[in-house]
Amino acid sequence: MRYYTHITTSLSTIILVGDVLPVTIPLDSAIALSGLVIGSVLPDIDESRSWIGRRIPVISTVINGVFGHRGLTHSGLILLLLVAGLFHFPHAFLQAMFTGAILHIVADFFSVGGVPLFYPFSKKRSQVGLYKTGTWSEGLLFLIGLAVIVSALLM
Repeated sequence: MRYYTHITTSLSTIILVGDVLPVTIPLDSAIALSGLVIGSVLPDIDESRSWIGRRIPVISTVINGVFGHRGLTHSGLILLLLVAGLFHFPHAFLQAMFTGAILHIVADFFSVGGVPLFYPFSKKRSQVGLYKTGTWSEGLLFLIGLAVIVSALLM
C-alpha cells in the first residue's frame, strides 16, 4: 500500500471505529494526529524506496538488509509490542503512533502481499488478498478513505 493510502485508511478507520478502540485518539489534537500519521507510515521504514525510507535512508537500508521488506516491522511480534505499548504509554502522541502502526500492518494483511504474522519463526505471509498495491483496488480504498475524511470534516 502506498503511503498516502496508509494515511487515509488509518485516519478514516479512526473516524469510523475510533469509539470502540481501547484507547482514544483525539483527532482534534495536532499531537495525536501527527502520531497517527507517523505511525501509519512507520512500518515501511524497512523499504528504502518508501516515503519514510527515503527520509531516513541509512536506517531504512540497514533494516531492509537485515530483515527485508515486510519482515520484522510487519510481524505479529511487532503487533504484540505495539498493542502492549498502547497500555503502557498513556501519552496521546505515542498511543496514536502505535495505533497508526497497528492499522498499517492490518491494512497490509488485507493486501495480496500479506504480512509474516509468525516472523521470525516463519517467513510465510498471511493475507486476505483484498487489494494489490498500485492497482485500481488500492486506488478505490484511497478514495473511500478520503471520502470518509472529507465527510467528517464537513460535519
